[in-house]
Amino acid sequence: MHLEKDGRRRERLLRALRTGLIGAGTAMSVLMAVFLLCVWWPVAQAPLPDQANTRLIRNARIIDVQHGRVGAPADVLIKNGHIVQIGPDVQADADVPILDAGGRYLLPGFWDMHTHAFQLSPQLHFPLFVASGVTGTRDMMDCPHEKDSLIACVAEKRRWTELAATGRMTAPRFVQVASFYFEDPAMTPAQAAQRASVYKRRGVDTLKVYNRIAPATYLQLASEARRLHMPLVGHLPKAISLDEALQQGQRSFEHGHLLARHCFSDAARWRSGALDHIDPVQLAERVIEGHDAAACAQAFESMRMAGSGWVPTHVTREEDARATDPTFLGDPRLVYLDPLSRWAYADDLAATASRYPGKRGSAALQRYFNHGLGLTAAAHRAGVTVLVGTDTALGGFRFHDEMALLVGAGLSPAQVLRAATLDAARFVGKEQQHGSVEVGKVADLVLLDADPLDDITNTRRIYAVVLGGRLHDRPRLDDLLGFVRDQTRSPAVWAKLIWGFLRSPVSAEL
Repeated sequence: MHLEKDGRRRERLLRALRTGLIGAGTAMSVLMAVFLLCVWWPVAQAPLPDQANTRLIRNARIIDVQHGRVGAPADVLIKNGHIVQIGPDVQADADVPILDAGGRYLLPGFWDMHTHAFQLSPQLHFPLFVASGVTGTRDMMDCPHEKDSLIACVAEKRRWTELAATGRMTAPRFVQVASFYFEDPAMTPAQAAQRASVYKRRGVDTLKVYNRIAPATYLQLASEARRLHMPLVGHLPKAISLDEALQQGQRSFEHGHLLARHCFSDAARWRSGALDHIDPVQLAERVIEGHDAAACAQAFESMRMAGSGWVPTHVTREEDARATDPTFLGDPRLVYLDPLSRWAYADDLAATASRYPGKRGSAALQRYFNHGLGLTAAAHRAGVTVLVGTDTALGGFRFHDEMALLVGAGLSPAQVLRAATLDAARFVGKEQQHGSVEVGKVADLVLLDADPLDDITNTRRIYAVVLGGRLHDRPRLDDLLGFVRDQTRSPAVWAKLIWGFLRSPVSAEL
């Protein structure tokens, strides 16, 4: 489910369920009994990798993501999940399993820097990430409370990471976990400070801000973030300027709206609410037509100097721009979405089409999307750290779409690969262990059939994925895809999703 859009899905889902049950008569009790049985029924575990975490990869062309070049064929020896030797004719003990790369292209595993994990992500989402070569994720919304029936909480994410790292679960690593977002405009500075301390005690890494937080509360939260050594991340709140957010130390900014709205000649009036009466279509047109190049240039320099990261998630703006496109609505990869997520996805697209009706609305969204792509390319040229993230239920597949969009915007394949690997690891302070194929680093790797430096779409041509030294070869990756398709058709999964959604305090905000 897309987690960055407003709506009241809980009420709409309840209405749909009531409609389905009206007239059921005495059969309703039977249906409810079956439903509760499915809620109780245990779920399956995704297929696991080969359990050996010591292996030799022979004849691989290693992609140097730091410098954007391909090396000569070499061997890579992995022991206990770490790379211990790289070179020609590397020798290993006779019992060490060998993966013959056959001259294929080896690079570090990808990191999706904007994801959301659910209680059922081990069945529905994590296998897609791993099958897509995504070995690390930055989770951008933890639970508001200690437990949640829908959203996975930080303790579960830490446990899942440990299980994945030791081969007992198929999942990417959680490389950073953000708090539940600070959004309520009525929240006081004191309340925000208290919540920040609660999240710190729970073990959350960062504090996430959202659109409507009040300026005084934002300032207090930024102060608490510094005191607690918890980076401030998330949206740029509407009432806060980018300059002010950078001065307060906000570490990352999410989504393509950021620069479009900041580099707008009427940005101050928009932030004040003076433009709230304007039709969304007209506002999108005005944002593009009122582009302030000088303001953008200054923003790029300020972001570069501050070392802040930008995760534009252009795939989410593409969803807006293509909300009425039949080919997009019929994306065959939607077969990997469960019914609830598919409904939420369609609900988002329908809401967008309603807010931006007709040909004019579609044209405005397409122009806004293209405008955002151009701003990302300009920001990257100016030295801003651009990271790759998706924020979609089809995150594994859409990660490759996002990389392709970034190349289409003007970044080179080498720059995008670095953003998806080494830059991501550096951003969260884990470059000593992750982000490149080097001796001493964790063996989270992707082996590709073709060179992604020649064509970024070759990142989809995955031959094998290694996580912590453990191998998912192509048959195992295909098994993961088949597993997810089966889970999307499982009545037990459907029931658990609906039950968790209706009981979660978060669902009213999704």
